[in-house]
Amino acid sequence: MVEVQDKATFLYNWLKECEKEHIILCFQGDFNQDLVNAILVLAERGPDIQNSSTVVRARVFSVLVECMQNIRKYGSPTSSSDLKPGIVIVCMDGDGYLLKTGNFIENSEVVNLKQRLDTVIKMGKDELKDLHKKVLAETKLSDKSGAGLGLISIGRKSDGMGYMFKTIDDKTSFYALDVHISNTAK
Repeated sequence: MVEVQDKATFLYNWLKECEKEHIILCFQGDFNQDLVNAILVLAERGPDIQNSSTVVRARVFSVLVECMQNIRKYGSPTSSSDLKPGIVIVCMDGDGYLLKTGNFIENSEVVNLKQRLDTVIKMGKDELKDLHKKVLAETKLSDKSGAGLGLISIGRKSDGMGYMFKTIDDKTSFYALDVHISNTAK
């Protein structure tokens, strides 16, 4: 019983940290394509996002789409159903937007995802652009993941990324991704 309490406490504390931000959009639940589309419509109509430049709005929506698709495609179901729970939070901070996502993934995926995230975070914009072109040229599209360009695209359109993993049990970890998009993006 202590283990369940520890998981609940961790998730509660993570959510409380998120609530300290100026949240303009938040959704927690099971992700599917219809829901992704509905969230984008809500975000598009929000006055906070409407007041940003066209370039910044485009980056926010592009990153938001990639993050939600990652939850939908790669998230770990928490039961025998195929529903993939997650959370998406869009916040405003002093100089732009902070997109926070959280979802469960299988522990067997953590090492590979950490390596991919670290690679993207260390690269500059020009390096990410070159990597994007290389992956497009060398990768065959698959039904599940396209060419694996999601994290590269997020890196190219953001002004900083951070992540965290927390082991929940022997099969599952909680994965949180924070992406910053500056209001001064060019």
